[in-house]
Amino acid sequence: MRSVSICVHGEPGTGKSWLGATTPAYRLILDCEGGSRFIPGQKVYWDPSAEAPPQPGLGRKTPTGAVEEVEWVTCIVLARDFSLMSLAYDWLNSGQHPFRSVVVDSLTELQKRAIDQTSGIEQPNQQDWGTVLRVMEDQVRKLRDLLYHPTRPLECVMLIALTHYRDGKFRPFVKGQLELTLPGFIDVVGYLYVQTDADGNLARQMLIAPLGDLDAKDRTNALTVHYGPTIQNPDLEQMLQVIDANT
Repeated sequence: MRSVSICVHGEPGTGKSWLGATTPAYRLILDCEGGSRFIPGQKVYWDPSAEAPPQPGLGRKTPTGAVEEVEWVTCIVLARDFSLMSLAYDWLNSGQHPFRSVVVDSLTELQKRAIDQTSGIEQPNQQDWGTVLRVMEDQVRKLRDLLYHPTRPLECVMLIALTHYRDGKFRPFVKGQLELTLPGFIDVVGYLYVQTDADGNLARQMLIAPLGDLDAKDRTNALTVHYGPTIQNPDLEQMLQVIDANT
C-alpha cells in the first residue's frame, strides 16, 4: 500500500499549510496555530473531547456548532492544548474514523503546547524538558505508526514545522534532542521555499535531498528518482502516486 510520513519545514509564508491541503482526502488537520481556516475546500470542525469523528456525507459543522448540509474534504481539530491532540490520536488509533491522511500544523507550536501542559507559565526545568522530549517523541512515533494500523492504515502523515539555523544547518524548529531524532522517525524531510522564475512568477519548491546547510532527505528514493533533488509546486497526492508506482 502507498504511504509516506513527511516533515516539511520552511520560513513563514512559504505555503506549508497549503501543502498540507494536498494530502489525500478525507484529511484531518490538527491545527495548533489557527491557520487552517485559510486553506481551500469544504471544511468541518471536530472536537474529539466531545464527539466521535464526523462521517462523510453527514453535513458540515461550523465553528459555532451549526450544521450545514455540505460535503466536506477536510476535518479540523483546533488543538488549543496538548490533550486534544492525544484525544484525536486515540480516535485515530481506534480505526473508527474516515481519514486517509493526518496533518500536524505545526510541530513547532505543538511542542509549545506540550511545554504548557508540563510546566505551565513557569520556566521549564531539566526534568520538565525530559518529560517534553519523551511526550513529543512518543506522539510523533505513534502518529507515524498509523501508517501501519492493522485495520485502518493512513496513507500520509505530515508534520509541519518552522525552520531555524543551528549547528550549521537549517532544521525543523523543535527544541531539545527531538531536533536531532525527528528526521530518523520520518520517511521524507522537505525544505519548502518560494522562488521567482524568469517571468517574475512565484513558485513553491521543496528540497528533498541534502544540499549544503539545508536539512532534507528522501528515504523512499522514488521521489528523488522521479523529481530530482527538488520538487516544483509539490503536491502530496501526486507524490504518493509516484511512490506507489515506483516501490
